[in-house]
Amino acid sequence: MHITDAQLATYKKQGFLIVENFLTEDERKAALHGFFTLFAPSFDEYESQKRKNNTPKQRLFPWDHSGLNHVTVHPDLVDAAERVFGTREIRLCEGHLGMKYAGEKYNTKFHIDYGNNTLGPIIEPDDYMHMDFFYCFDDVEQDLAPIRMVPNGRPDEEAVPMIVPGGSVCLYSIFTRHAASEFTALRGHRPAMHVCYSRKDRPWDGGRTFTYKSGASNEAMCRFMIEATPRQRELLGFPPPGDPLWTKQFIEGMAKRYPGFDTAPYY
Repeated sequence: MHITDAQLATYKKQGFLIVENFLTEDERKAALHGFFTLFAPSFDEYESQKRKNNTPKQRLFPWDHSGLNHVTVHPDLVDAAERVFGTREIRLCEGHLGMKYAGEKYNTKFHIDYGNNTLGPIIEPDDYMHMDFFYCFDDVEQDLAPIRMVPNGRPDEEAVPMIVPGGSVCLYSIFTRHAASEFTALRGHRPAMHVCYSRKDRPWDGGRTFTYKSGASNEAMCRFMIEATPRQRELLGFPPPGDPLWTKQFIEGMAKRYPGFDTAPYY
């Protein structure tokens, strides 16, 4: 779903924007399959396992799963970030999964995310040069601990709950106050993904760079490098086709390291 300029104006005015049904149903199901397979099980499976997580518990991007990788670098998220930042020179600086289950206690304190996403100052007013996104991969009802977003300049009591169909996303700023809420349902789960983008010329912004030192497996990184478009590889720091970096030797080296890497765009 293309995010319109009018929607982005709303994002800047109130500090967040909730976009329902952002993902297609196929994209949502693919991401949820990867989530349940690699990070955390569904509530029913969690209960059947006596509240134990028997998945590989792979929390961070990239994953050896096309559905999860795709939504992290979704073209319409990238497009929205480019228009807000005023440049195509952007990078991915966070991609992680989170799960909450009914019957368990979680932190519900309101907070802002600048502390763990940038080394820079608290900017007033916000310059909107750092964008965060929350995906909800399954339906979120009032009793399933929806994330609450506080409109700019309003008290916490006026927070807007993210009660949405699965496949929805929330754009928000690292200076937007927000919090989880309590589960009141006796059964259920809330699987979510947190994604961040920042400008390349602001290296103090952003929580992560994505290499094997961040915990990526060979299989996961290879899958991403093979399946990504040249534009999506730029989000991890590679220059676009046509850049002097892409010599014959460099291109062939990438193909050797990542079997299946499409060299054609770089030649």
